[in-house]
Amino acid sequence: MSVPDLGQQAGIRLHEAARSGEFHMSADAARELAASCDRLVERVQQARTDAADLTRVSGFPDLPSGRALTAGFDAKGREYLEVLDAFEQATLRHKAAYLAAAALFEEADAANGAALAAAVAVTP
Repeated sequence: MSVPDLGQQAGIRLHEAARSGEFHMSADAARELAASCDRLVERVQQARTDAADLTRVSGFPDLPSGRALTAGFDAKGREYLEVLDAFEQATLRHKAAYLAAAALFEEADAANGAALAAAVAVTP
C-alpha cells in the first residue's frame, strides 16, 4: 500500500493559493498555526516510534493459519505506519501553506522542504 492522501494534496493546493496571493493571514496567526503543526508532527513521530514493533509479529504457530495471522497483523502494522507518514506529510504541507499565506517565505520554504523530505523518506 502506498501512503494515502490524508490532506497532502489539500495542503499543496493551499500553499499554491498562498503563493499566488489568493490566501492570506497575519504573521501571528501563521506562526501559531505553524507551532500547532510542529506539535502535531512531534506526536505523529512519537506514535511512529511507539508503533515500530507492530510490523514484527510473532507467537503464532508455524501452521498455515498462524502464518496467515502473522502476515495479516504485519500488514495492518505497516498500514498504520503509512497512515502516520501521510499525517506527517499533510501537516507539514499545511504548515508551509500557513507560513506562505503570511508572506513568511523562508519559513514556508523550510516547511515545504521538510514535507518533501518526509515524502521522499517513505518512497519505496
